[in-house]
Amino acid sequence: MENKKIITVIDLGTSNLKCAIFSFGSDGLPQLIGFSKKKTKGIHNSIIVNINDAIDSIHSCLVEAEKKSQISLNKINVLIDPTEIITTRFTKFKKINGFKIEKNDVSFLLKEAKKQVELNNSKLSNIHIFNYKYVVDNKLFKDLPFNIYADQFSQENVFLSVPKNILKNISEVFHSCDIEIDKFISCSYALGICCFNQDQIDYGCGIVDMGYEKTSLVVFKDSSLVHASSFPIGSNHITKDISRGCYLSEIESELIKKDISIINNLDKELNKNEFLSDRYFSETKFRKISSKFVRDIISARLDEILNKIFKEINFLQVKNIKQNLIFTGEGSRLNDLKKIVNIKLSNYIFDANLNNFKHFGNIDTELLACYGAVKILTEGFVSEAITIPHQSQKDKSGFFARIFNIFN
Repeated sequence: MENKKIITVIDLGTSNLKCAIFSFGSDGLPQLIGFSKKKTKGIHNSIIVNINDAIDSIHSCLVEAEKKSQISLNKINVLIDPTEIITTRFTKFKKINGFKIEKNDVSFLLKEAKKQVELNNSKLSNIHIFNYKYVVDNKLFKDLPFNIYADQFSQENVFLSVPKNILKNISEVFHSCDIEIDKFISCSYALGICCFNQDQIDYGCGIVDMGYEKTSLVVFKDSSLVHASSFPIGSNHITKDISRGCYLSEIESELIKKDISIINNLDKELNKNEFLSDRYFSETKFRKISSKFVRDIISARLDEILNKIFKEINFLQVKNIKQNLIFTGEGSRLNDLKKIVNIKLSNYIFDANLNNFKHFGNIDTELLACYGAVKILTEGFVSEAITIPHQSQKDKSGFFARIFNIFN
């Protein structure tokens, strides 16, 4: 099978590694031909914390995927979401003096913005660059204002950056596995591309990925990604809170977290004499533990996570986001999460709509980010300046892919 017809993506999750290998038929659509899932070792929140353990777990994951697909890998795309990811929005201006705006003007502003961001912090590396706003003589343009006569033109770019040492350490691990990294991709960005359609991205929407030990937020607006952040609090912290607060094992606490109804905690008439069932006590001796007390523990940690998310969204001052949130990840499966969010927002949330990527066929929802990455690599994203190496994508990658190739 020719390598140019293969795209491989690996998701560096804190609890699990997921590697997916896709091939492309004559119809140009991706088909999953190899998949493996392994427990993560030596990696925490996309950061290498033990290089030997990381090499062992990644190598094991890659070998299994190779066996299932019956191909030998030499390049791979890596999904990451470190808590150290930084979003920078930067606006540059240029005098046009009554002439038409040309491609050279756009590429000049992008180049200058990229140079300035790198000068501000040389220890960061840009993994994604987006074009967000174009202003021509104080008028906002949604699309590139080519061939428009103007006196002044400004362009706002959004940069997603990660410390270079994080990327170097990941690259070193894959180099030890004899695999070259083709591209680093933000996992939450890939989730958003997979779960939202173009109308939603124009209108304003967001992904809240409640993972094992971190929660990530990505916000889209006006055909662009406008914000990405991540903080080190996830669903496993709820498990640990229950374990410490109730003196239970983490296995027992995990079962309680997934099983208990949280919303009853909001009921003032709740019977305070209600206790946890003895079926939860598989490793410790049964004793009376108030269900309300457990719900209070879960609610306190959820409040912390949700309040931080909503505070960030409010700070962005981007309309419509709260009405278009998708919650993904392990934490999104908590009982009554939707009801709790609805109460806090006095509105609604919705789940990922599989119709947005039905052209992929029947897919495993556990691989949403991998499918999103494939979509980015093959179809591109309208506002992103990326390098797409596949010949069949040249027409789709657009102007920004070509100019970014010059500056990267």
